[in-house]
Amino acid sequence: MKNPLLAAAIAAALSFGSAAHAASNDELAQIRSQLQSLMQRVDKLEAENNSLKSENDQLKAQTEQVSKQMAQSATQGADLKPAPAAVKAADWPSRVVLKGDVRYRHQQTDDDNASAKREEDLLRARLGVEAKVNDSIVAAIGVSTTSAPGNPRGGNVQLDGAFSRKSLYLDLAYFDWTFADNAHFIAGKMKMPFVRPGQSLFWDNDINPEGIALTYSAGSMFGSAWSYWLEENVQTSATTTTATDTKMYGLQLGNRFDIGGNNLVVAASYYDLAAAEGRRPFYNNSPNGNSLTVSGGLAYDFQVVDLMAEYNFKLRDVPFQVWADVARNLDAEYDTAFTMGTMVGKASNPGTWETGLAYQLIEKDALFAQHIDSDFGGGLSDSDGWVLRTGYAPAKNWVLNATYFKNANNKDVGTEYDFDRLMLDFNTRF
Repeated sequence: MKNPLLAAAIAAALSFGSAAHAASNDELAQIRSQLQSLMQRVDKLEAENNSLKSENDQLKAQTEQVSKQMAQSATQGADLKPAPAAVKAADWPSRVVLKGDVRYRHQQTDDDNASAKREEDLLRARLGVEAKVNDSIVAAIGVSTTSAPGNPRGGNVQLDGAFSRKSLYLDLAYFDWTFADNAHFIAGKMKMPFVRPGQSLFWDNDINPEGIALTYSAGSMFGSAWSYWLEENVQTSATTTTATDTKMYGLQLGNRFDIGGNNLVVAASYYDLAAAEGRRPFYNNSPNGNSLTVSGGLAYDFQVVDLMAEYNFKLRDVPFQVWADVARNLDAEYDTAFTMGTMVGKASNPGTWETGLAYQLIEKDALFAQHIDSDFGGGLSDSDGWVLRTGYAPAKNWVLNATYFKNANNKDVGTEYDFDRLMLDFNTRF
């Protein structure tokens, strides 16, 4: 028996019991049998208890060994990776950014080339998702309202059609790969990868080009190069299509100068619209003012050189900006575009304001008119005039803007006419 104290106690009890009560031999035998059975059960329980104790000691030893390994790995800088499911659940919110904006616009247009003045209310809504794929790649997708069939120069939809549903189109879809320090390879439908000065309207702000681009910066210097698709199997007339594809190749180099705490940006760029002359790489079949051949194709190629400068400074803590942009098409007769302007203040934080004035001239074939601002001169080349802007931010992420265009069209060819437009914007973003 493994418990001698228990055995001794039982024996003493039996001896005492026999002496005191003079129990019969049969009764004593029965009691001894019951006690023997009880001791066997006690032995069995002791054996099970010893087994559980042994297993517990083994688990304790294993736990101590794992703890030592984890401490050693941490000391050596090892990366103890959690389970994949836990990583996915805990990590994705930190890698994804959701943002967007909603703009309500009241617009009045007085176009002397139209039969009557026009008054419109317009809505633009955009939503984008940007995700960090890994340490070197970011991908983004965005959608926007716009007029059919997917106007590249604007996200406005008109409030009409008896409360009809408004169209959403793919506005952005690209990845940005940081393949070296400050060097990016971008592919897809992207934001413009080159720098533009101030409020220059040589490019519409809603243009999102399609193709591939490279950007690089080193200290104060920056640069970009791009190759964009415009039209596959481009038309040469209203009924004839060729196997030629119209593309755009471009390059920009620039530098940012620190002048006593103020900032001066200068840059030079060049783009070539390949396979454009004699062809019709037009959105919605409209040349937007460029010269045409008899068959309706572009009369000139576009090899455009652009020089820009922007100077930012403060006067009594008020931001000031002055800028200029000049471009020339090396293949055209009416070949020059010029713009300059100033902006005082910056409507960003609550209670801040801004106001600015700019002048712009775009000769008939100075720029590829598919991409110029859609509001200045009604989105046509061969135009000039003034732009007056003002804005106020009454609260966070809320800006009120007013913009007035005082322009003239057909400056080089045809009968000149006036174009005036007033835009009142209620802008919100998140």
